[in-house]
Amino acid sequence: MVVVRVQRARVFRYTPTAKIWAWTVKVLPFVLVLLVVFAMCFIAITRAPALQKRNSLKVNSLHVAKLKPDPASSAQNKDFQLERLLKSKPPNLHLFVTQLKNEANGYCSGKLAELQRNAEKSNIISERLEPCRPKPWCPKIPPVLYGAEKLDSVAVNMTEEEIVDAVGSMGGGGSWAPDDCKARHSVCIIIPYRDRKDHLWTLLYRLIPVLKRQQLDFKIFVVEQVSNVTFNKGAIMNAAFLTIYRTYGLRGEGDWHKGLYGCYVFHDVDMLPEDDRNMYSCPEFPRHLSVAVNEFKYQLPYHKLVGGVFNIRPDHYFLVNGYSNLFWGWGGEDDDMGYRLEQVGLPITRPPERLARYTMVKHVKRKPLAHAVRLKLVHTSQKRYRADGLNTLKYEVFRVDTEKLYTRILVGVGDMPEYVRSFEVGRRTTTTVQNKRWK
Repeated sequence: MVVVRVQRARVFRYTPTAKIWAWTVKVLPFVLVLLVVFAMCFIAITRAPALQKRNSLKVNSLHVAKLKPDPASSAQNKDFQLERLLKSKPPNLHLFVTQLKNEANGYCSGKLAELQRNAEKSNIISERLEPCRPKPWCPKIPPVLYGAEKLDSVAVNMTEEEIVDAVGSMGGGGSWAPDDCKARHSVCIIIPYRDRKDHLWTLLYRLIPVLKRQQLDFKIFVVEQVSNVTFNKGAIMNAAFLTIYRTYGLRGEGDWHKGLYGCYVFHDVDMLPEDDRNMYSCPEFPRHLSVAVNEFKYQLPYHKLVGGVFNIRPDHYFLVNGYSNLFWGWGGEDDDMGYRLEQVGLPITRPPERLARYTMVKHVKRKPLAHAVRLKLVHTSQKRYRADGLNTLKYEVFRVDTEKLYTRILVGVGDMPEYVRSFEVGRRTTTTVQNKRWK
């Protein structure tokens, strides 16, 4: 007899645990996809402002300085350590400004006491301030403005005596104020200068009549760096500002009572204003006057540009700690100022391009600062502006001369630091070696 064993077919029964596992396997991929999408959205939202600021900084820096560091400069960049510039703890900026204002007030008090001891000078001052014959305010819109004029980009072919006669009567040291009314704005013009005499007299020939037609109370200062050391435009502009401010505007004996200047215009020696409707009066916020320059086809190269002609109130100049003292050679200090204004929240205002037109006098470009150094300084402007400027400047005033059309301030700000000089030498050596290889 044959016994046949029949095996039952196994039937899989869905238990609660099995159902959960089956559901999890089906849903888990969708959950993982949702988590990845959520994480990417969270990262994009939280890091978007930082990335946008970083990208804008890169774009602005490329447009600002128009610099593309070559491999030679980048290779040598390790030799230029910014931390070496900030070893010493700088003076507190607020305390420095307070002390500076006290010095100016002390100078004013001493001048008042000196004039009171001199009866003749006191009588002259009292007659000028006599309330029975007050001067009316000058009109808000000057009545005699010529508008746009076409200028030549070469220096004028005139002698100094001819230019002095052409601009008309002036006060001592390049000062002037309208006789028939009281000026609404007191403006100090600071011109950084070196070895460009023809350009200087061309600027004076063009600028002084414009300022007179605008009915401003102004005085022109030409600041010159002593000796033949590397030019530092930012440092000598800071030195001129401090010298003028500490001595209560370097006013003359007859106009010291006018007080400090309402604003300071830092004016390149090769920038000639084409339109006298571009006002040099004191603005509410920092104003970049040279918006459209013939050298740049009358277009603004980039938004943060404040180079050429820049007008700023002293309180705002204190707020940004002046210009940087670290830019040795041509270029960079103006772009650094643009970043300082952004850091403290001051907007850059500009007149319309049709009015703010300038002609640049043709000249030979000076040797610029090394590309890598300029880029590194500009990129770190917002970090170091409190430790690099008015409160850290070391300068010496050698002479103050009163000329017919301006006051000359001869200052010394030292020589190029060794770390910058060694970087420049290393960069030149590397460039020379590469040139020989190519040959």
